[in-house]
Amino acid sequence: MSQPSVDISELDGALGVLPPSSGKLLAVVGASTGGTLAVDTPATYARVKDVIAACGVGPLVEAACHYIERYGKPVVIVRTGKTTVGACGAVSATGAPTGTSVVTEDAATAPYDDYDVRLDVVIGGTVGTGPISVKWSVDGGRTYSPVTALGTAVVLVLGDTGVKLDFTVGTMVTGEYYTARTTAPQWNNTELGTALDALVASAVSWELVHVVGALDSTFLDTIDGKISAALAAGKYHAWIGNTRVPTVAESEATYLTSISGVYASDATIFGMVCAGACKLTSAVTGRKYKRPIAFAVAAREASVSEEIDTAAINLGTLSGVSIRDSNGNVDEHDESVSPGLDDARFTVLRTWDGIAGTYINRPRIFSAAGSDFQLLPHRRVMNLAHAALRAFFIRRVNVPILVDKTTGFILESEALEIESGARAAMRALLLAKPKASAVQFALSRTDNLLSTKLLTGTARVVPLAYPETISLELGFLNPALQVQAV
Repeated sequence: MSQPSVDISELDGALGVLPPSSGKLLAVVGASTGGTLAVDTPATYARVKDVIAACGVGPLVEAACHYIERYGKPVVIVRTGKTTVGACGAVSATGAPTGTSVVTEDAATAPYDDYDVRLDVVIGGTVGTGPISVKWSVDGGRTYSPVTALGTAVVLVLGDTGVKLDFTVGTMVTGEYYTARTTAPQWNNTELGTALDALVASAVSWELVHVVGALDSTFLDTIDGKISAALAAGKYHAWIGNTRVPTVAESEATYLTSISGVYASDATIFGMVCAGACKLTSAVTGRKYKRPIAFAVAAREASVSEEIDTAAINLGTLSGVSIRDSNGNVDEHDESVSPGLDDARFTVLRTWDGIAGTYINRPRIFSAAGSDFQLLPHRRVMNLAHAALRAFFIRRVNVPILVDKTTGFILESEALEIESGARAAMRALLLAKPKASAVQFALSRTDNLLSTKLLTGTARVVPLAYPETISLELGFLNPALQVQAV
């Protein structure tokens, strides 16, 4: 006969302890000139100067440093290969030129970044003899170099930008200026895939990845394939990228038609495709460069909790970001002024009448019509649900389960205990600070565990609602015309 006793059944998982997912970092993948950090080697940095030392110059550095400076958080960086070298477009003479010297890019030009080059003639003269003096800018004339005397030189190096300009013998006239746009070096599809593989395989805890570089349909498929495969392996992420920015003088209508055609057959439930450009103050040089809006969007997304809709005005304006000139005139895409890109599923920027600053129009996932994954918070919150359930159930694999001696199915008391633990895990991650409205979990009672060794269940997340239109009724009221109570 057994002795009298007090039996305590210890449950593992009922507290819903958070899996190691809180505090995950933003990852940035892209090309740079290089430094101490090897290609395809994820590393975490928290200071601008360390990023520069590790990666040199380029779009990757600019994106990472923007996030560090604006939001004070560390970032995971992966340098890619850069088979596609930087290039300089044709140099155009403007300002009613009357000089005879022709300005062209030097054969050795290999720009480190996307620049809007402008060369102003401060003092005119004859090339090769003087007394020509110039000043130059790589952010469209928003900031300039000191005035430089050419002397007898016929080549000008524009600082640490990789850009060189050649001058043919002839005259340059005071007040003339020359412009050109460069493109940064970029990965090819293989290099992008290799860098993402390294990031996914790393032990660093990251959630969102900003892929720096102009995407097309093929690149989108590569990114999406890597992120969806990671989910199947129990790693939960989302991605943010950008289309090419508009070319010089490209109209809104032409740009919309062009990029809509590129992505017409694409859809994803894991990422957002940003479109358009903005002017972004560099955390590295202080210049105000023309940048893909993903620089600002990815940084804002990574700075907020998973359930937050970053279109909310109360988050404040995107710091250091503008899509209008100093006079308030639109000079980059503003969805409030030129709607259309949002309808085409792209994430874009906007302004609000009467409110200063630049804002995200809607953090759209580039999903197909009818998808439940419309906004990035939907993916980020669902990723948390994945993580909670996996953390709970991975401890249930190979653990003995009692079955009913008559039916062979799971014993009801066992099913209830497992359901309670699963719900607790989901509630802890999603409802402690409301990131969803409710969670549900139900375990099957008819799994043939003895034969199949397969246990099945159904989990559901009731998401938060994000109102995008508020309709109010407003009018005057004359109390004298109201029926008075007796």
